[in-house]
Amino acid sequence: MILFSLISGCGNEHRPRSAKVDEISINKSGHKKARTSKPRTPNTYRVTKGDTLYSIGFRYQIDYRLLAKINNIKSPYRIYPGQNLTLKNNNKKSSFVVTKPVKSKPKIQAKTIDEKKPVNTQQTSKHKPIVTQTTPKKTDNQINKKPDQVVENKTNQPAPKVTPKGNVQWIWPTKGNIRTTFLGSNPARKGISISGMEGQPVNAAAEGVVVYSGSGLLGYGELIIIKHNEEYLSAYGHNKRLLVNEGETVKRGQQIAELGSSGTNVNNLHFEIRKNGKPVNPLNYVKP
Repeated sequence: MILFSLISGCGNEHRPRSAKVDEISINKSGHKKARTSKPRTPNTYRVTKGDTLYSIGFRYQIDYRLLAKINNIKSPYRIYPGQNLTLKNNNKKSSFVVTKPVKSKPKIQAKTIDEKKPVNTQQTSKHKPIVTQTTPKKTDNQINKKPDQVVENKTNQPAPKVTPKGNVQWIWPTKGNIRTTFLGSNPARKGISISGMEGQPVNAAAEGVVVYSGSGLLGYGELIIIKHNEEYLSAYGHNKRLLVNEGETVKRGQQIAELGSSGTNVNNLHFEIRKNGKPVNPLNYVKP
């Protein structure tokens, strides 16, 4: 028996362990209860090739505006490989809401004549009129902007334009039945999975700007992220082929990809909606 136990133990050491998505336990009432642990957010992140501020925020469930504010990154939110970004906000009182500064009019100072100072009468003649040199008046924008902000606006790549904060008109992104539903307590189910055939169209659920198109996020395969307004993002994962690039404006219902199985072993579309960086149940916004 001892020899048999030793042989069985040696065999188990070489047997590969299967990856677990959830651990299921049964409570006293007999109901199954899912136990999942949310991955810890590191303090910093080192930017790699292909990253965008939106994809990094998407990965760690941080609103891109807060991420930009923590790292003092101005619009259009350019980052570069090798850059270290702080992910945790140490100042709990700060908010990601961007407020516009109140424009103040420049102070006008009246010039007074010094009566004690003698007037040079030799310069005042009929043939040589007195010329007063005045400095040009600064506009409100020049007064409120810092020098580095003025230079930044001269770039040829402006920030993507999106609709202002408000309601988004959503549609179902592809044909198919729901495989898995949203479960906020499970990190593996931050969206819904829609079954489908390989190569079938994947459409934008609402109009917006493509802020990420690539395969740099582990577990999503070929992924597209669309920014719809200052609140909402949508994500489309496991595609076979991506048809749009970062910076492109897309219309609601426009084909953006072909359905596939990248990053998984079954043909399906992983669809997410994020509000202020946090995953929300897509079925509260779209219906099949």
